[in-house]
Amino acid sequence: MNYPRKTNGLHILIDLFGCDPHQINSRKFWDDTLKGAAEVAHMKVLHVHFHKFRTQGITGFILLSTSHISIHSWPEYNYVACDVFSCSDNANTLKAAKFLIKAVESTGRKIEKVKRGYRVMEYLESPIYRNGKTSRIRVVKKLAEANSAFQNIIVADLKKFGRSLVIDGLVQTSEFDHERYDKALLAPLKSTDKRILILGGGDGYVAEMALKSNPRLKISVIDLDAEVIDLSKKYLNQKIFSHPNVRLNIGDVLTYLNAYHKGGGELFGGIISDLTDNPIGGKGAKIKLEKFYGELFKLSNKILKPDGWISVQAGASNVVPKYVDVADLIQELFKKTFGNYKRKDVMIPSFGEKDAFISAVK
Repeated sequence: MNYPRKTNGLHILIDLFGCDPHQINSRKFWDDTLKGAAEVAHMKVLHVHFHKFRTQGITGFILLSTSHISIHSWPEYNYVACDVFSCSDNANTLKAAKFLIKAVESTGRKIEKVKRGYRVMEYLESPIYRNGKTSRIRVVKKLAEANSAFQNIIVADLKKFGRSLVIDGLVQTSEFDHERYDKALLAPLKSTDKRILILGGGDGYVAEMALKSNPRLKISVIDLDAEVIDLSKKYLNQKIFSHPNVRLNIGDVLTYLNAYHKGGGELFGGIISDLTDNPIGGKGAKIKLEKFYGELFKLSNKILKPDGWISVQAGASNVVPKYVDVADLIQELFKKTFGNYKRKDVMIPSFGEKDAFISAVK
């Protein structure tokens, strides 16, 4: 992703041990040291203030145009805690910290560096898999962002595409064209189907459209990331997960499929794989994907009714050699597992290219 406008800073936390108690209990020493640190780092001093406690110890800071340098000393423990924080160039912040550390007589130290800042998201930059180039979509407003245990999730208003769900830098769905995507994935759905399973689909749109097509349908949804569900409820106004016909499960799809099969649950009329789209490259990646989808289709076949169907969002229709051709891989696995497949490539504008939707019948 591209963030042209940003604020940033380097925050250095310094703990100094075994200090000279007389030195760190001197207001003049700290005044000279902190001003000296600011001078070598070319930082403008706005204000200086120190307070010396009656017993012993000093607390104080210098206020800089770029933030501050502060200290708090415990002479009785030969210890001082220091903060150097600046939005100046990182090299200058480091100069100030080094000056301070060198000035204090100590036998031990602990130093932590924390990068701080806020970035304004102006454009979403995502790969185009058919040609290896990059698409650039104007972000009208970023509404929410979360880093879950699994992925980075953003909800944003995108120019032309409206409110959109973005995972790890890739648009997963948008209010502009999600119906086109949903219809392609739900193409095998029949009016006679009674139960279907959706793997992924945490935005809720596929389940929502399935119920519009077949109001009596019972739907089970299994998604790995509860954060996606929560953000979809709040920012995509998604209410489908509270529908009495929809049962939501949070967890790993392979674990769920395996447990469902062993538990002898009622067979499904259809299974939809709406997992996060993120084509990857490399020989090892292809082997990993082949193993994952091979196991997924094997387990899916076991819990489908006779003549039951499976429909998969298989990623970009065409990819340059550096990426795995997931659609081709899935076709081969479908032929091996089900003995058949049907494919339709559909242009999804918010993705910037055509996606492959592949289905098979048991």
